[in-house]
Amino acid sequence: MIRLRWSFIYLIIIISTDFSMASTDANVDKKVTDLFEINWESMRYDKSVSLYNPKLSSNQQASRADENLSLSCKIEIKDPNLVLGISRKGVLTGMTDSKKQNIEINQEQPPSRRPPTPAMRNMPSPRSMEMAYEGLRYHPQMTQPPKISRWRAFLYKYLRYPQKPFRPELVNELQPPRIQFELDIGLLKSSGGEIRSLKGYYYALMAESIEYVDVPFEPNDQWVRLTDDAEIQVREADYTISGSRIRYNYDIEENRIGGERMFMLSVEDYLPEKMVVERQLIGQDGKQINRSPGMGSLPAHVGGSGSGSHSGSGGISPVKKIRFVIAVNPKHYKIPFELKNIPLPNPESKEGKE
Repeated sequence: MIRLRWSFIYLIIIISTDFSMASTDANVDKKVTDLFEINWESMRYDKSVSLYNPKLSSNQQASRADENLSLSCKIEIKDPNLVLGISRKGVLTGMTDSKKQNIEINQEQPPSRRPPTPAMRNMPSPRSMEMAYEGLRYHPQMTQPPKISRWRAFLYKYLRYPQKPFRPELVNELQPPRIQFELDIGLLKSSGGEIRSLKGYYYALMAESIEYVDVPFEPNDQWVRLTDDAEIQVREADYTISGSRIRYNYDIEENRIGGERMFMLSVEDYLPEKMVVERQLIGQDGKQINRSPGMGSLPAHVGGSGSGSHSGSGGISPVKKIRFVIAVNPKHYKIPFELKNIPLPNPESKEGKE
């Protein structure tokens, strides 16, 4: 009787776990989806023909033709503050041709969540690498003077209104993430030259909130806890300033308390309560010194050595601290979309041919 009771409880746990996984897979929140806007950027058709010398090549084919059709899309993020990354690939769920007829889609669905055990999560499969997240990327760019309408400019000139001189500053500008879909080459003949509607989804990784852990930029024997499974120690840290340029180098030792670092986070991974997503160098003026292009791979590398240089007009602030950016309660979100009236290239067109 006792064994039967425990079997029943065990069955309930399994059912609850499966339901939780299904709920996570269907995590669609309108407040979140409204933060993203996707537009198709280009439809590309490529064909390459290769010839092989049968005397030198083991390939039995005398010639080989490869064709592919790909759709590239750009994602605008209206508020990136809590957005950690976008999946490298998406999934198509529906397509219609120029006559609004459904087109069959042969595409694999993302795998289910992998167990949160170190032995499994540190061994990414080729499929999980395809569905991996890529952190947001920023590009340093000089600010531009604000645009003034003609009538306002005329009014300022007529009234001799003094205007403050514009001083450009170097800022990090968010680069819209891009996502690509491989399409069936048969669409070029069967769809009537246009995809009337294309439905699908991609994943966004978002945090509930962001925390910061600041560590002095100096050698230290103390270990600093960043998350439940990671702590660091600054072994080396120094910098030199020459005019408006600063050069720095550092060496940070990392200790993984719960095992090895998770490798290349994907949409099929369980998520920890806290995760380090970026490492920054902060000057005495409170501004970021290292103009990093973005988060890159997730989770971020917190240990290791590094060096670099940075310049700024009017001098530059000394390096004061190392800041670790930590995502609290990160979650996977499915972002559905629909694109309409996408023209298809014509392989027989003379455009682009010499």
